[in-house]
Amino acid sequence: IKWKWRQFSHKTTQIFHKVYFPDDTDEAFEVDSSTRAKDFCQNIAQRLNLRSSEGFSLFVKIADKVISVPEGDFFFDLSDTSPIGSRRPDLPGRSNTAVYIPGVFMKKLWTNTVPGKDRNADIIFHFHQELPKLLRGYHQCTREEAALLGALIYRVKFGESKQELSALPHMLRELVPCDIIKTQSTQDWKREVVKAYNQDSGMS
Repeated sequence: IKWKWRQFSHKTTQIFHKVYFPDDTDEAFEVDSSTRAKDFCQNIAQRLNLRSSEGFSLFVKIADKVISVPEGDFFFDLSDTSPIGSRRPDLPGRSNTAVYIPGVFMKKLWTNTVPGKDRNADIIFHFHQELPKLLRGYHQCTREEAALLGALIYRVKFGESKQELSALPHMLRELVPCDIIKTQSTQDWKREVVKAYNQDSGMS
């Protein structure tokens, strides 16, 4: 785990733990010897203005495994007893130095998740965690639904810009589930995605 230390003149120490999120952002959070994983998750949820920390968990890499930190565990105990981190492969001109991997805060349990109920959770977590599953074909959908979702994914990537629509056939695998791409031609997919995109004009 990567820690940031701040030492002040009155000799008190603040310890910050850097946490990454599925939308490729990160923030540092203060922790101390009494901080449990559950407390940490609640602090993160509050900072991000989430409605609740329910279903979320902090994940860390220990050896070759990525694990969810148990709610009752103290963070200091985890950092003192676990060999967290990995080593970079040897590359020309660079030494093989240790790389410590920060925690990743993600949605773990989806039982009570309702899309649209928590906008911040949707934007930071739900979309980015579910997009790879959608594109791999883990979610069943019709061609019409796939075109609509493809248009929404395009809008997330490019907003109101239509300039990239011409290159849509080349980015189809980034927009449409792989298991149904071959059910119609590339040009048909382009036509359907563009149609859905234009119908949702002005959506933010």
